Amino acid sequence: MPTARSVIFPHARRLAAGFGVIVVGLLAFAAVLDGVDEHGDLSVWDSPVLSWLLLHRSAPATALLRGVSWLADPNVLAPFVIVLALGVAWRVRRVRPALLLGGAMALAMVASSGIKTLVGRARPPLSVMVAPPETSAGFPSGHTLGTATFLLVASYLLWTWRPTTRTAVLSLAVSAAGTIAVAVSRLYLGYHWLTDVTASMALAVAIVGVVIVVDPMLPALVRWSTMIVARRRNSAPSVPAVS
Repeated sequence: MPTARSVIFPHARRLAAGFGVIVVGLLAFAAVLDGVDEHGDLSVWDSPVLSWLLLHRSAPATALLRGVSWLADPNVLAPFVIVLALGVAWRVRRVRPALLLGGAMALAMVASSGIKTLVGRARPPLSVMVAPPETSAGFPSGHTLGTATFLLVASYLLWTWRPTTRTAVLSLAVSAAGTIAVAVSRLYLGYHWLTDVTASMALAVAIVGVVIVVDPMLPALVRWSTMIVARRRNSAPSVPAVS
């Protein structure tokens, strides 16, 4: 029979790790945003990086990176994630992966839309964009945020299923490679500044921290919500039958 210490202590360590990841992600995001507001720090590299990429454009690279960007489009990525999450849930007969992955992606979408509206930062000039142009606010990059969140949360779920150093290293390497590929595609195609994609990466780290915190509490949260729904149904007044 497990003791209170054996049950609580592992959760306490994971909660502490999750909150630590959240703090690191939010601090990095705040640092990037502060640089954007003050036109300093990392933002001084926005124009030089964009200019360098424009000078090194080529037809093959443009075709490749347009494909990468298309795969990371929220309208493409979201349905894929939904199908994947449902498929995994059916395969393992558990809803936990679907709830965590779906919740993280929803949080990423809400955060991206909300921050874009609040910051209202302009994208690079339309003249440097590869068609079709985009005119909405550019900070942070929704493509990069969605991809980074998906890959990092998937890596975390894979590690919880097989908690080995090899799993952690390989999954994080794949996450980093995929995120960087999407970030480079958005920069290369002229849709974003360097700080847009960097802020997205930092925000994705914070979202993964939220997943790490919620994960051990998920069974209790599901039971709590189920009890609330059941109590509301039981307390609802009965409707008299109409004869």
